[in-house]
Amino acid sequence: MKILNVDKYYFIKGGAERYYFELAKVLEAYGHEVIPFSMQHPENFETNYAEYFVPNIEFNGLTPLQKMRQTPEILGRIIYSRKAKEAVTRLIEKTKPDIAHLHMIDHQLSPSILHAFRDAGIPVIQTCHQYKLVCPSYRLFVMHTNEVCERCISGDFYHAFAQKCLKDSRGASALVTIESYVHKWMKIYDNIDLFHVPSRFLGNKLIEGGFPEEKIWHNFYTINLEDYPYHPEYGDYCLYFGRLSEEKGIQTLLRAMKSMPETKLLVAGDGPYRAFLEGLKFELGLENVTFLGNKGGDELVKLVQNSRFIVVPSEWYDNSPLVIYEAFSMGKPAIVSTMGGMPELVDDGINGFHFQAGDEEELSDKVATLWSDTDLIQKFSKNAREKADREFSPAAHYNNIIQVYEKLVSEKKYLSKWS
Repeated sequence: MKILNVDKYYFIKGGAERYYFELAKVLEAYGHEVIPFSMQHPENFETNYAEYFVPNIEFNGLTPLQKMRQTPEILGRIIYSRKAKEAVTRLIEKTKPDIAHLHMIDHQLSPSILHAFRDAGIPVIQTCHQYKLVCPSYRLFVMHTNEVCERCISGDFYHAFAQKCLKDSRGASALVTIESYVHKWMKIYDNIDLFHVPSRFLGNKLIEGGFPEEKIWHNFYTINLEDYPYHPEYGDYCLYFGRLSEEKGIQTLLRAMKSMPETKLLVAGDGPYRAFLEGLKFELGLENVTFLGNKGGDELVKLVQNSRFIVVPSEWYDNSPLVIYEAFSMGKPAIVSTMGGMPELVDDGINGFHFQAGDEEELSDKVATLWSDTDLIQKFSKNAREKADREFSPAAHYNNIIQVYEKLVSEKKYLSKWS
């Protein structure tokens, strides 16, 4: 089967791209041909299909004057990019794919490409990595006020402009508000045959937003488990690893650690909230907390492997964080807040614990319980790895997704120009 794999970045920008490339590896390992489509970018990996990629356009880093001068081009690219549609049409005619699998397409590509797939009779599945389809600013969260927000789910997108949801900017928020209204008016996402959601939570938000339930399909992400070897042994610390920003809830974790001076916490990562968190550590007198800065590669793997467990205290709707997949592969239990899709990844009392987001006392109780019970750590460790093998492995993921591909192709084959 030929799969056209589409994302606006052809390098590892974030979790969406990690899955994008992992999916390609899995499909190729089973003998399928994977054809990429993306945007030209100096950080892109090499590919024979780069000539078909859309010319680069980046919105971040532009001065206000540059943004004003480029407004017509930016607006056109975001709402309906003819360049992207023309580019993907050429690629379709060259490669004749059986199916298109979309990931992050907003802004740099735009959903204009959906009309190219429609015209060619190619079935389309999109993995929803964020809440963009029901939230102009992606997150169902207002960053500058640090609050969960669902005001736009029903289609009343003007709230994004009113609250300056995107980057606390009236201009940027106006742009994405217009974008969402135009796409809704065009019914352009009706051209997607199936939405792949890595959490049922996200799927339910799409249904609340009016997307047909029969078009929502849940399947966890996949990771290469061999990159994160099982390591049931552990050291003398628990671990948070990831971005240091307010919505991640690390401030709640630090306050929870105050009542457990004998319990050691390592914090690996960096971000805009680091200075505040280090100040909070000093204010609370937390000698049992150490900030390590950014860690990656083998160093991070070993850091996770030697931890007793990880903590993910998010206070926003975390969709399906890959840190939990990686920890489970290594046999590390997770204590997570009940936000977003995390309770679906971590089974309470089986491979970790849940706690109410922002509740430092409950979090403290969960950390203390798991820290002090070595038998429970070992039990949770075994269960975590078993879940990773059962539900996150490339083989399990492939078996699920190929059935979906085959069904979509079969249902649309009579429409295809290539049949």
